Amino acid sequence: MPSHIIMKKDIGNLNNKDFNVELDPNNNLRLEADEKKGQQAYYKNQPMKYMDYMQEVGSRIKRNKKGKGAENIGIFGGVSFDKKGNIIKE
Repeated sequence: MPSHIIMKKDIGNLNNKDFNVELDPNNNLRLEADEKKGQQAYYKNQPMKYMDYMQEVGSRIKRNKKGKGAENIGIFGGVSFDKKGNIIKE
């Protein structure tokens, strides 16, 4: 990031060491206070819609709970089979 760009404080708190939460290990998502909108979301320093930000955070929480990693989008998660050899769908 160029040194002349001043980033405001990230109020999204997706990486909270006190609660052992790391939903954005590469620090691609940011949520900053905005005087007009209340907040502005960013992905890789590019503005994004707040609702898209919230959807991505929700997806990361779900993936993280399943042990798939917060940022592992599109990674094959494996297949489970029942006793008859049929694929088990979640």
